[in-house]
Amino acid sequence: MPLPALLYLCAAAAAASSSTSRGDYRLAGLFQMHNSAPRAAARPLVDSCDNTAAFKSHGYCLSQAMRFAVEEINNSSTLLPNVTLGYDIHDTCSEPASLHATLRALARKGGREVEVLPTFHRYEPEAVAIIGPDSTRLAVTTAAILGIFLVPEISYEASLATLSLKRFYPSFLRTIPSDRQQVKAIFLLLQQFGWTWVALLGSDNAYGRDGLNALHKLLTTSDVCVAYQGIIPVNKDASSLELHNLVRILMDTRVNVTVVFSNRQSARPFFEVVVQRNVTGMVWVGSEDWSLAQTIWQVPGIQTIGSVIGMSVENTESPMLERFESWKMAEESTAAERAGSPEAGGGAGGSAQLYCTQRCTGCHLLATAPNVYDAQASFNVYSAVYAVAHGLHDLLGCASGVCSKGKVYPWQLLQKIKQVNFTLYKSRISFDTNGDICKGYDIVMWDWSSPSWAFNVIGTFRVNPDRLSIDQGKIPWHTKDRQAPTSVCSEACQPGEKRLQQSRHRCCFSCVACPSGTFLNRSGQYVLGGCSLPFLPAWTPCPHPASPSRQLLASVSLFPQPLPSCSLFLPVVSKNLGLEAPKGKEQDARSGQLLQRAWGAARAGCSAVADILPGSVVCEVPLSPPGLLSSADLYSCQSCRVEEWAPARSEACFNRTAEFLSWSEPISWALLIPTILLMLLMAGLAVLFALNASTPVVKSAGGKMCFLMLGSLACACSSLFCYFGEPTRQACLLQLPLFAISFTVFLLCVATRSFQIVCIFKLNARWPALYEAWLRRRGPVLFVAAGTAAQVVLCLAAEATSPSVPHRDYGVAAERVVLECTSSAGASRAAVVAYTVLLSVCCFVLSYAGKDLPASYNEAKCLTCSLFLHLACAAAVLCTQGAFRGRGAVAVQVLGALCTLGALLGGYFLPKAFVILLRPRLNTPEHFQMAIQSYTRRLAEA
Repeated sequence: MPLPALLYLCAAAAAASSSTSRGDYRLAGLFQMHNSAPRAAARPLVDSCDNTAAFKSHGYCLSQAMRFAVEEINNSSTLLPNVTLGYDIHDTCSEPASLHATLRALARKGGREVEVLPTFHRYEPEAVAIIGPDSTRLAVTTAAILGIFLVPEISYEASLATLSLKRFYPSFLRTIPSDRQQVKAIFLLLQQFGWTWVALLGSDNAYGRDGLNALHKLLTTSDVCVAYQGIIPVNKDASSLELHNLVRILMDTRVNVTVVFSNRQSARPFFEVVVQRNVTGMVWVGSEDWSLAQTIWQVPGIQTIGSVIGMSVENTESPMLERFESWKMAEESTAAERAGSPEAGGGAGGSAQLYCTQRCTGCHLLATAPNVYDAQASFNVYSAVYAVAHGLHDLLGCASGVCSKGKVYPWQLLQKIKQVNFTLYKSRISFDTNGDICKGYDIVMWDWSSPSWAFNVIGTFRVNPDRLSIDQGKIPWHTKDRQAPTSVCSEACQPGEKRLQQSRHRCCFSCVACPSGTFLNRSGQYVLGGCSLPFLPAWTPCPHPASPSRQLLASVSLFPQPLPSCSLFLPVVSKNLGLEAPKGKEQDARSGQLLQRAWGAARAGCSAVADILPGSVVCEVPLSPPGLLSSADLYSCQSCRVEEWAPARSEACFNRTAEFLSWSEPISWALLIPTILLMLLMAGLAVLFALNASTPVVKSAGGKMCFLMLGSLACACSSLFCYFGEPTRQACLLQLPLFAISFTVFLLCVATRSFQIVCIFKLNARWPALYEAWLRRRGPVLFVAAGTAAQVVLCLAAEATSPSVPHRDYGVAAERVVLECTSSAGASRAAVVAYTVLLSVCCFVLSYAGKDLPASYNEAKCLTCSLFLHLACAAAVLCTQGAFRGRGAVAVQVLGALCTLGALLGGYFLPKAFVILLRPRLNTPEHFQMAIQSYTRRLAEA
């Protein structure tokens, strides 16, 4: 069924010779060489585009670039060697004209109708490929029609990101970067200079709106806030009230940076209003369409608006432009000679019937000198023609040096064009899966120092991967200090201050200092319930095989990158990890334990995982409830782990200093030296008493029991070493029993000796059988053994009910953790202390009872003083327990025990050693007999 469409609504007319050229395979070029005023019509009639007053030199320049590329390829001996390319160039001055040109290209070869067939696999249109059109508005319609027939269309200026959607536009390609890349470049530019408070403006068309929405969507995921987003109306002049209101609102937002994503037609009246309303000192970020438009620069007073930074397609190679200019000069000379000749349209293949969209009377006379924008777009056209030629070259099998001419169906050529990959004047030409060329942008800045329009390339944006580089030294900022201006809603908080959001914009906030014990997480370390996850550098999140609310985090040391596939280890890991996510109130309490258990379980399962991937570590982390796993957060202060601390206004937590009474500290040496000297003194006394065991002084002191007493004091003194160094379980368990039992043995020996002296001198005369039974029944041994056994039972009970174990006390100071042994609390410990105090009181009573005995047997004074000092030290230690914490409390305990042991040793043994060493005359049986006789006479006289 024929589809005449608009083909018969266009009146035929004579045209210039440059509009068509015959060849083996023909290309259609769509270029806007004239403007057409919009008008209302009952039908889509295509008027003639040949209006000299509305001539567009830019479109004509691009049409010449296509002609230049075709002729260059036809003259090439390597590219399509025996094939000639032809072309039909159409003026797309209006939408009906663009549609007419598209249908002309789609008409069946040799005919004037577009046939609708069940399948287009064998459909051969007039043109094998379309170059153009220029604008997004026209390209959307053209791409939708050509996509039905799978006719390749390569646009040189349509950058709308929507055109990359292959399900809607399957045959569309382009040699200009997609606006998606331009949006990325603008986004990275804003981040590069730290501009977080910006305004977005876009023209009221698909180009402006889509670019604006894509940029806004990208900015919402970053730390950049959009203060205002507006639309620049189209077809307005500088007197438009809408434009004035738009600029007024822009001024009220008080932003320093405005992104203008607009075409040049809408940008010019907008900047005219900007100049009229005296908007100065701002930074304007321009999109690719107007950033190199001299028409904007020509606005009177434009130099006062501030700094203009824009996007520009990668710089075109000058050798191609030089050859192009030389060719155009030759063409203009030829056109001048053939002007007015009706037979001038032959081109390569003779004359041809021309249509209304191909008229361009005197175009070569109206064309102006090309500018930078023309040069860049010309190279895009040039690249598009060469892409089609390379696709044809591959399709026709020209690699052998001879092309096999035959029918070329559009869908075949489309596949080949998508696969092209060649270099054109140092520029790599290839298309990605979306039909977009892999090309970046130059970052340009307008230069106001020159009397004529000029710009500087200050940086580049390159793709795959996306990267932006800026040369700060090339930027002539408008500010007085020539530094980059700032554009923020709120100044950045000081280190360690969180943001308190004050409006819907996250960039507008006040600053509040983080209290001690918390930190501002700027580093982005993963935190789970206050615990940092110690993941290895390369880790891969994978879904848990059984529960969607959990995931596995795996890291394999053999791979520099994350795991290529989760399926490699999931079957093994699922057998080894069985953790459940905490629920409800258990979440906070168990979060730290959960992490510990996760790592424990992961390491337990490493041996099984290593069978598949050696060196792997797998950890399971619950994903629910939301927020359990978080990264950098500038709006809340996170608590440090229990082993860490942080001062106020901190951005990191620090490990707490472990505090204990170490062996190397001065205070430790001040306690260790007396302890060692005391033990050496005990050893010396033991040797001295052993050498003088048969003397009266040693016998009166208890004889062999003296060695038991010295040994118990030495054991009690050795227990003090358990207080030094980092507490261990063994040291904690020995502290109380070793001292209490040893000290009890000493007190029992003192009580036994005092009891025996009192019995001999005072009770033996009254109850002689009592003392005899005491000696006959081995009373001293039984008494000491029974008393010691009782204390042993009490100590065992104390350690069994509440064992003394190493403990970390985090409440002493924020920056310290005290390592200590937990005190065994309760009735058992109280019983141990009470038992020791009771024995001390008994010793004191018995010693005091013998105060009037002979001097050689009377230690009441010294022993009483020693016991008083012992009780005073115990009271002092008890009273200072609340005043000292950490190593101070331990030092007080050691000092109290040292004073007690020293006092008892000095009060009981040193007087006897003094007699043995310095008063030997008092250490004789005669002296002791005289003392007993004197005591007997005193009693008799009494």
